[in-house]
Amino acid sequence: MRPLQDPLVNSGQSRAPGVAGFLGVFVAGLVVGLGLVAHLGGQFIAGLIILAVLSFGLSLLQRVAENTRKRVTAGEASYRAFFDHAIEGIFRTTPGGHYLAVNQALADIYGYASPEALIVGLTDISAQLYVDPKRRDEFRDQMQSNDVVMHFVSEIYHRSGKRIWISENARAVRDWSGELICYEGTVEDVTEKFEQERTLRAALRQAEIANKMKATFLAAMSHELKTPLNAVLGFSEIIRDQMLGPVGHDAYRDYAGDIHKSGTRLLTVINDVLDVTRLEGGLLTIEARPENVLDVADAAIKLARGLTHDQRPIAIEVEPDVPSLLVDPRRLAQALGNLLANALKFTPENGAVRLCARLQPGGGVALVVEDTGIGMAPETVAAALEPFRQLDGALSRRFEGAGLGLSIAKALAELHGGALNIQSAVGEGTSVTIALPAGCLAVPAAKVA
Repeated sequence: MRPLQDPLVNSGQSRAPGVAGFLGVFVAGLVVGLGLVAHLGGQFIAGLIILAVLSFGLSLLQRVAENTRKRVTAGEASYRAFFDHAIEGIFRTTPGGHYLAVNQALADIYGYASPEALIVGLTDISAQLYVDPKRRDEFRDQMQSNDVVMHFVSEIYHRSGKRIWISENARAVRDWSGELICYEGTVEDVTEKFEQERTLRAALRQAEIANKMKATFLAAMSHELKTPLNAVLGFSEIIRDQMLGPVGHDAYRDYAGDIHKSGTRLLTVINDVLDVTRLEGGLLTIEARPENVLDVADAAIKLARGLTHDQRPIAIEVEPDVPSLLVDPRRLAQALGNLLANALKFTPENGAVRLCARLQPGGGVALVVEDTGIGMAPETVAAALEPFRQLDGALSRRFEGAGLGLSIAKALAELHGGALNIQSAVGEGTSVTIALPAGCLAVPAAKVA
């Protein structure tokens, strides 16, 4: 059987050394002979001069041809060296699936000792190389449509029998008439990269499953904890307020008050943990409706006082042109209540806390909680937004809390399509802004202006 020939390799180069020399000798002999026969003097000398010029011209042409041949040969040698020693596998195949030329790198990827062994051993790419024989058809279809294939990832058989993954980049080579001659391109072994990505995807799936299981567990546990806790709160409130008659001893009433206070704090932590879980799992949604800003502010202040039992005055400043908001009033009040609770906790008795609402130049509204408290260093602001992160980590913390208030407020602001920003400095207080977009205004921006 005649071996396949690479159509891009010119194996029919023929040289005719000595043609120029033979022609020069022939012309010289012809001129000399004519001169002797005709007994020409001056004409004979002129002929000799012409002969010399022709010989010199032929010599130059021969030298130019030889130099050109050397450059072509050097270029072919350079290309061949690149082809043979390239790090990536390089191939040239027929459209039917037979290898015409390969380099050593490709032979190494496929598990063959030499390029020749690969060409002899792999005679049908579709049937012998690809694990899925249809991949070669898909390769040809892409070539037919685009004349190029990029990052064509396939699972193939290594010569040892194991399976590996490769990525191919190739192009179609056509002649002057547009007829397809062959395919040529490169091959990269991406088995390790592919396995890493597959392992990562599996780990992400496991993490998602674990996250859903955690959300389900916390929801169930929250329900199981809240049911008896509601009983504790209810009965402790009855005893504290002596609804069924005098307790008989004031200390018992005080103890009931302490039980109710601790139970309320525990219920708040349980609700916050449940909210964080729902927010992380994307299970918490908002129900937007028109609501007056002052009503949201009042609900937020009431929530903050319930969390801190701090009755200090909180200033409310709402610009006259701020319209009603199109928000979930309960969730927005929860976010602002958490911010106000933090402001009250970290502001000394002689300090001030303020809640402002003002329109933004872009058409949205900014809800700002400002205090003159202890403040934070700029490098701790990001840490303060992380769930369960306590900036004061000592065992005897001065400030109680699970460290969920800021992270919940941030998530609720983003759930409304807004953002939460913090500006703070140690000893100079803190300003936290919930910036809501124009879509959270019950009145169109054009009418607001």
